Amino acid sequence: MQDFSEKVPAVVAESPGAEATPFLAVNGVRKVFRKGFLRFFGKGEGITALDDVSLTVNKGEIFGLLGPNGAGKSTLIKVVTGIVVPDKGSVSLNGTDLKTDKVGFMSQVGAQIETPVFFNKRSGWWNLCYLADLQGGLPQQRLRDIVELVGLTDRINTRVGTYSMGMRQRLGLAQAIMHKPSLLILDEPINGLDPDGIAQIRDLILRLRNEYGTTVLFSSHILGEMQVLCDRVAFIAGGRVVAVKTREEIERGLGDVAVLCVVCDEPNRAAALVTEKFGYRTKVQGTALYVEVKGGNTAGINRMLIENGISVVSFNVKTRTLEDMYKELTR
Repeated sequence: MQDFSEKVPAVVAESPGAEATPFLAVNGVRKVFRKGFLRFFGKGEGITALDDVSLTVNKGEIFGLLGPNGAGKSTLIKVVTGIVVPDKGSVSLNGTDLKTDKVGFMSQVGAQIETPVFFNKRSGWWNLCYLADLQGGLPQQRLRDIVELVGLTDRINTRVGTYSMGMRQRLGLAQAIMHKPSLLILDEPINGLDPDGIAQIRDLILRLRNEYGTTVLFSSHILGEMQVLCDRVAFIAGGRVVAVKTREEIERGLGDVAVLCVVCDEPNRAAALVTEKFGYRTKVQGTALYVEVKGGNTAGINRMLIENGISVVSFNVKTRTLEDMYKELTR
């Protein structure tokens, strides 16, 4: 692991192909929450939070978990951090199995689960020193480097009770990375923050990955931020992983379907020609023609419209968003 006072070369996430060796591997994890004494015996009906969940995260990757409330995101994060013990399945990190070597596994992990809690009447520095002592103590210079990294140098000696939500989140991140983890796990790190706070946490996550080689696993409900940050996103619904998509796949869409927007002088005639020639679905709104294009044959459409005397003002493929993909996968 690298000291936070020293930068490492930017880490490029491994491609998720078959040859990539997973850094974090979750295999067949199932968790059912039962009431009363039944939970000790693993019998009886209960609420299935995770149902045969499997996924991999590659070294140097920013990996997002996306799903509605109750989908199982937080339970999965608590399983990976050892807070919740699964009924079946396994979790390994860099070859270390969580069940057989929890100490070795957790020594590589830093986590911020839900809202960080501190002693409000004490300074941020006091809180960090206290938490560092609980981990066996850390050099003062390392703590100062971490404070600078998270951008709290000017306020670290003031009471935490005077901190904004964004400052508390950054202090929580400082606590999570003080032992130089190779995997950082964050549960809703930007929930409740204003735009400035969101930008600060986003920049910090990217800096940890790009400059210090930290692998990041996090969940969020803010779709736009996940699309900007994540190399890949796992869509979770009903305790199951519905799909795992790269940023490129999200922008391209399901089934290799792109949405083409054509602004022209005769949109209705253009729509009829596109349907007749290519068989694509079309929709007209004012002077704009929207076409669901399969296989990326956009150049052929443009050429055909011009050859038929239609004046094309603009011609572009609409960039898809994570929200588009989310709706398609969970509807």
